[in-house]
Amino acid sequence: MPLPAGAASCGWWSDVLVLLTLLLGCGACGPSGSPPATGPATRPPATTADPSGSDREEPVSTPGADRPGRPATGSAAVGINEGVSIPQAFVTSGRITPDQEPAMLVADAAAVVDLGAGAVRANTATYPWLSWWNSRRQGGGWSRADAWIRAVTDAGLEPLVMVGPWPGNRTANYTDRYVPDDLDAYAAWVGRVVERYDGDGIDDMPGLRAPVRAWEVDNEPDLHNSVAPRGGRSRVDPARFETPAEYARVLAVTAAAIRAADPDAVVLSAGFYRPHTDPGRDWIERWLAEPGVRDSFDVLSLHCYFDGDDLDRVARTLATWKATAPDKPLWVTETGVPSAGRKPWISEEWQARMAVAVVGAFLAGGADRVFWHTLADPPPNPASRRSPFASHSLRRTSADGTLVDKPAGTTFRRMMAHLGPTDPRSYQPRDDGDARMLQTDRGWLLYWGTAVAPAGAREAIDLRSGDGRPLSTPIPAPAWFARAASGDAPDGPQGSLLPPL
Repeated sequence: MPLPAGAASCGWWSDVLVLLTLLLGCGACGPSGSPPATGPATRPPATTADPSGSDREEPVSTPGADRPGRPATGSAAVGINEGVSIPQAFVTSGRITPDQEPAMLVADAAAVVDLGAGAVRANTATYPWLSWWNSRRQGGGWSRADAWIRAVTDAGLEPLVMVGPWPGNRTANYTDRYVPDDLDAYAAWVGRVVERYDGDGIDDMPGLRAPVRAWEVDNEPDLHNSVAPRGGRSRVDPARFETPAEYARVLAVTAAAIRAADPDAVVLSAGFYRPHTDPGRDWIERWLAEPGVRDSFDVLSLHCYFDGDDLDRVARTLATWKATAPDKPLWVTETGVPSAGRKPWISEEWQARMAVAVVGAFLAGGADRVFWHTLADPPPNPASRRSPFASHSLRRTSADGTLVDKPAGTTFRRMMAHLGPTDPRSYQPRDDGDARMLQTDRGWLLYWGTAVAPAGAREAIDLRSGDGRPLSTPIPAPAWFARAASGDAPDGPQGSLLPPL
């Protein structure tokens, strides 16, 4: 997100850096950003005569390749978590006015498209703060949610929108009772939200160009249930707050409201924070054991963060999915590794290698979507210690607000360009000794180990440098082997709940 005019010369920017770091460190997305850009113009919807005498918006179509603004390159299977966002500290301080927000969101969406990602996820704890608690606090207005939906869909990106009763991070700071006292009122609010963005022509957002099909219900309930709230604003006992049974109840009510408004909607579980651990898997198993819970969601959502120089945590996360809900598609709605930290191997170059490794391993392991956390690191602040979590992003923000690719951003963009807008259902794993590859109908992504080009390849490219390599020379990951026109096609497709963009 570019800074407001004159921000580089005023003192307020340094004042909010501590707040930004806290936002990043709590698991909510911190600042997002983008270079100045102009998004596609909004096309007004066609109208038809309604027998009632009022104009009724024509239903909009599901995102497709003919959409204006749709990225020409990039993978429909890879997105950016909270990549279109404005830090709350900017808004509440008054330094950013409501009329400035839409252009900033459009610029963020352009930056996501520039990286080659095909989807964006919104969290209830970050912009546009689409929770029942926040809606009541702000009087139920739609302006920020509309601006977010418009920026994302006008850019041709697939939106994944989170809804829930409370902000999805540090929930116990907002309530002592996770299950709302008035579930009927909460469900009615969820229905109004989905109806506004389902694209059926009834009570739709004015100017809606593509529907929201994927809805995620809350965020990281297993974290809320294990970590005491900070700041002394709540005295709840984590072991008794947002239990598996309570989350199952809220999920069932929310899913029913979503499906009543849009029978074609896809309902995701909350992204579980620690599926790679025994306690995390146990929490998921206890939640899945609640009566009717498996029928209340369509997709299992999991998170995976780590700073180890291997893919063990990715493997454990995939193992939890296959052990607990193999009948459900998997979306990894948050993942990432830092570019700064105390471990000796951590560096920006290491992050660039691991960005490809993590995305490739999850896609090869069967995930339908993978969302990287997040778009841009905050500007440097020598006066404040920054958590390594704040360095997960693919780009960095300079002191004047300019966005610059980190090595991970450059490598990520090259990976997306080679994966291209192909159907992610065609992805297949391919192993060759210690080499791990993702096979597509365009070629092979080498995401781990060292390999020579497979039979049928016509070109080998080092994704870190962008340079070509001899086909007969072993090259280390991350690399891309482009398929020759006569190369073998991948084996049968994977299943996918949503069509590709």
